[in-house]
Amino acid sequence: MKKALCFLLVVIVSVSFVFSASAGTSIGSSGSSKSKKTEIPEFLFINMKDGIGCGVCPVYTAPSLDAFRCANGKAVCATDFPLYIGGFNDDGWLMVRYETNKGAVRVGYIPPSYLKNFSYWKTLDFSYVETTAASTIEVTDNPMDNYSAFAILDEGETYYILGDYNYHGDWWYIECTVDGLIARGFIAK
Repeated sequence: MKKALCFLLVVIVSVSFVFSASAGTSIGSSGSSKSKKTEIPEFLFINMKDGIGCGVCPVYTAPSLDAFRCANGKAVCATDFPLYIGGFNDDGWLMVRYETNKGAVRVGYIPPSYLKNFSYWKTLDFSYVETTAASTIEVTDNPMDNYSAFAILDEGETYYILGDYNYHGDWWYIECTVDGLIARGFIAK
């Protein structure tokens, strides 16, 4: 049963990445960039209605054990329940979107040590466009309803645009620094 679920998951992820094409987008009012028009890939999450069966896993905002971690450093994802996957990075970290036990939505990365049987999935395709904040910007890990910021970028602060997320709202997915740690999150365009 578990092997069949894994096979089905691989097929779904593979097909979804084929259909998610890159979209040409200009950098919006959130910041300025060295290049006025840059190809920023749009990305989607795939619904895993039965989860992926890896138990409770720690979740970091960026794919590193040294990255910022929400929920006062205790963010976790129960992978035996419905969740959405974005894909793997080159080092085997899985990007997920999941619902917390308080009803909020969170996006983050599960370390590869929790995902030993899943490293053959497609990898994420992000840009890395250096950008400067034109004004104060709120960064959230919840690109859905009722989001709250986990960080604030000040005017003039540098961040990197990684992807374009338009499933619910109009967001840039970015990488920045929070309390001296690498973090990834969403900012409104």
